Amino acid sequence: MLDISREFVKHWVKEHDERFEGGTALQIEKEVREWLTNQPEPKYFDKGHFVKLGKWKTPRQEKNYIRNDESLIKETSRLAYEATHEKLKLHILRVLKGVGVPVASTFLHFMHPDNFPIFDVHVRSSLKKAGKWDRSVDDQSADAWSEYIDIMRSLSKNINVTLRELDKALWSYDKWG
Repeated sequence: MLDISREFVKHWVKEHDERFEGGTALQIEKEVREWLTNQPEPKYFDKGHFVKLGKWKTPRQEKNYIRNDESLIKETSRLAYEATHEKLKLHILRVLKGVGVPVASTFLHFMHPDNFPIFDVHVRSSLKKAGKWDRSVDDQSADAWSEYIDIMRSLSKNINVTLRELDKALWSYDKWG
């Protein structure tokens, strides 16, 4: 059974970053994070960053992302940022075309990186190998997401890594381990 330790995370984060070094994926992640960091409160996405991050997570929905009205993107993402209930944050974002639970979780992660992990099938697969995920790895329901964030927060805290480090490590392990 897979043992998720701090050392495991450090190894697979390094593997992830080396494989993606110089590529557009890390560039987009850095660009969107910097853009959000420099934004005043309350945070929101403009259409350009919304489409860019949506494509980063799920490229096949690009046409749907583009079909969203800019003012709806801004208002929806601002409302999700300000909402206090976690499932409400998720459901607000799902109003936007092309945004299912995994993509909504990505926007939440970028707006609140210390509180929300990215909901990903590869990460769930690694969690299953570690005996920490009982559901189907293909379960993309809001209930599965709620369970997932609890698991990821607990693991992150217990082994003293960020949610993004944990996400990268588990994703990488499933892809290349």
